[in-house]
Amino acid sequence: MTTTIKYSIFVCAICFASAPVVAGGFATPAKSPPAVSSSLSPSPTTKTQKSANVEFEKGNAAFHADDYAKARHLWLPLAEQGHTQAQYAVGRLYEKGKGVTRDFATAAKWYRLAAEKDHADSQYRLAVGYAYGMGLTKDESLALAWLRKAANNGQKRAQKTLGRAYEEGRLGLTADPDKAKYWYDKADSGS
Repeated sequence: MTTTIKYSIFVCAICFASAPVVAGGFATPAKSPPAVSSSLSPSPTTKTQKSANVEFEKGNAAFHADDYAKARHLWLPLAEQGHTQAQYAVGRLYEKGKGVTRDFATAAKWYRLAAEKDHADSQYRLAVGYAYGMGLTKDESLALAWLRKAANNGQKRAQKTLGRAYEEGRLGLTADPDKAKYWYDKADSGS
C-alpha cells in the first residue's frame, strides 16, 4: 500500500470521527485531533516541493505521536512559505490548542491563507468562524460565502451544512427544499 493511499485512508477515518453537525447547521469545535486534509495534496514536481512534503509528513508523524510542539516546529516554516496543507495544519493546532495556546484569531489567519488557495477544509473552518464569531467578527453573509466555496470544492460537511441552511432558511437564505435536497444528495454521492 503506498504512502498516499495509507494517508488518504487515514484522512478519511479522521473525517468520519470529526465533530457532529449540530442543529443550527455548524459543527461545534471538536476535541479530536485535527485532520490534515489531503484534498489539495500538492503533486511534487520540484526538489523543493518534495522536500517540503517530506517535512510536512514528519510533522504529521510528530502530531500523531502527540508531539505537538515538534509538529508546529516542522509545519510553521512550511506554512510561512505558503505550503497550503501546513497552513491548514497550523490553523488546526491553534483552533484546538494543541501544543499552543488556543487562539481562534490565529487559527483564522492560517485558515484564510489556505482558503484563498481553494483549500476546502480551510474554507469550511472560516465559515464556522464567521458563523460563530470564533476569532472573527460574526458575519452570516461571510459565513455563507465561505460555506458555498467549501461546498463547491467538495467539502462534505459544508455541503450538508449548506443543505441544512436551505432546508431551515438560515444564514439569510430563503428555505428551498429543492436546493436543500441538491446539497444533501451531493454530500451523499461522494462528488
